Amino acid sequence: MILETKRLTLRPQMEADAPTLFAILGDEEAMRFWNRPPVTRLAVVEELVREQQAAARDGLCRYWTVTRDGEAIGSVDLSLIQAASAELGFLLRRDCWGLGLATEAVGAVGAYGFNALHLTQIAAVIQTANRAAARVLEKNTFRLVESRPAQLANGQYRDCAFYLREQAGF
Repeated sequence: MILETKRLTLRPQMEADAPTLFAILGDEEAMRFWNRPPVTRLAVVEELVREQQAAARDGLCRYWTVTRDGEAIGSVDLSLIQAASAELGFLLRRDCWGLGLATEAVGAVGAYGFNALHLTQIAAVIQTANRAAARVLEKNTFRLVESRPAQLANGQYRDCAFYLREQAGF
């Protein structure tokens, strides 16, 4: 499903998107609030994209590549789709930060989740120190549910904020 906003096109992720994602996932600054360290090899991202494609085929996830003026600039996803709920994730290239693009992309994916997938809630987890991501979520009517330390993929603990957006009427 292709999603259109005023400035963006979100199209289903393809294996050819791996180099663009590698440029973001390998950027230390872009990854400082992520749940894993920067990726150092393109082959790792290629495998990750293949795994995401398989999960999408199984209906567990939806992955979109965010494009602006035809150029891939990031990714947004709904994962762990089950029981009318999903978890949201998003990332953009650093040169696209601060322009409202993440807010726009997250809004489009949220609307799709509630309208097309009939979700009743979408959750998101961010590191508490990531104020930019918090603003993106809050602008999209996510509410802070809880803040607590959580273990990341690398085994370290960080203070994390757990957000939730519920479909109106639920």
